Amino acid sequence: MKTIFDVKCTKDTLVSLKKLVLSKLPNLENVWNEDPQGILRMQHLKEVHVNECKGLSSVFPASVAKDLMKLEDLVVEDCEGLMTIVAEECIEDEEIIFERLQVLHLKRLKELMCFYAGNFTLTFPSLKEVHVIKCSSMKTFSAVNKINHLTKWYSAEYVKPRLESDLNFAVRRNFEEEVHILLRLNLDRE
Repeated sequence: MKTIFDVKCTKDTLVSLKKLVLSKLPNLENVWNEDPQGILRMQHLKEVHVNECKGLSSVFPASVAKDLMKLEDLVVEDCEGLMTIVAEECIEDEEIIFERLQVLHLKRLKELMCFYAGNFTLTFPSLKEVHVIKCSSMKTFSAVNKINHLTKWYSAEYVKPRLESDLNFAVRRNFEEEVHILLRLNLDRE
């Protein structure tokens, strides 16, 4: 299986879906195929968990992400080829609002470059916790993001979180800390 949800086949059948768990699907390339007309609605989806899907390059196209009004928990782990969470796509909106997202958990995603590479503004009014752990290629969160409160930021397992209000600054700080640790390990080996 290369795509889970095909817009042409599913259209309005997924409106009531509340939880989506995808695990150990090595050939999966797309969770959703592109939806340029905004046909596919996922308005009741509260939880998304993606684990060990090494062929996946992104989790959501932007057209699906903009309709995730009730998403509260997003967990993505151990997806070797994942480069972004939200894929760039031509849609009319200039802002994607994750209205109810409270917990974002990104772990062991070696190729993850950013959450979203496009120019739309990402807004997170309810975000409480962000876990970005062992995402060594992630240098930025997104071009523009809004978060008007302090959020618990976890950069490693079993480490006390720090409070952050700028997601890009937090990602840059994580990246710099990881580079510093790698340099120190290399110097210790010599």
